Amino acid sequence: MHIAIFGGSFDPPHIGHQTIVKKALKKLDIDLLLIVPAYLNPLKVKSFLDAKTRFKLLKKLFSKKESVKVSSFEIDMKRPVYSIETIKFVLKKYKPEKLYLIIGADNYKSFHLWDSFEEIEKLVTLVVVTRDGIKYNNNGNVKKLKVDIKISSTELRNTFRLNYIPKKIRKDVKNIWKEKGKI
Repeated sequence: MHIAIFGGSFDPPHIGHQTIVKKALKKLDIDLLLIVPAYLNPLKVKSFLDAKTRFKLLKKLFSKKESVKVSSFEIDMKRPVYSIETIKFVLKKYKPEKLYLIIGADNYKSFHLWDSFEEIEKLVTLVVVTRDGIKYNNNGNVKKLKVDIKISSTELRNTFRLNYIPKKIRKDVKNIWKEKGKI
């Protein structure tokens, strides 16, 4: 079995995330794509949407995709979880022949600062998603996933532009934003 892990805050999930999933399923030789929303990104102090809400939105967004599973592993830990922990969990639970880790070009630029990054490199094949024309040094051991959608969850939280939210969850996100007094 070949598996790809796609982790992140997904705060909120947007069309960029949806496109990454579509392209990963099409371009990578994988049987299962695990979407792993963070309880809290280790580099952040809080998230805009709570973990359970982000999990529910992702489950709804990808409910029709048989080869996609939204994992509650990091949320169940109720603390920030480092990627190495998630990787080891997936290796133990699924015992894949091949494991990919999908990360954005912005994160890859600082990958050398990640907890246990050298061990991660030994355990997975990194897949770097192109983003906003961000240049990074590919030393040859990573796969590239060309996406280049110019949107980020941070930008969405600042602008509240619903056209970047997938139609399947747009009404849910709009209601959440209304409850929070943002629109």
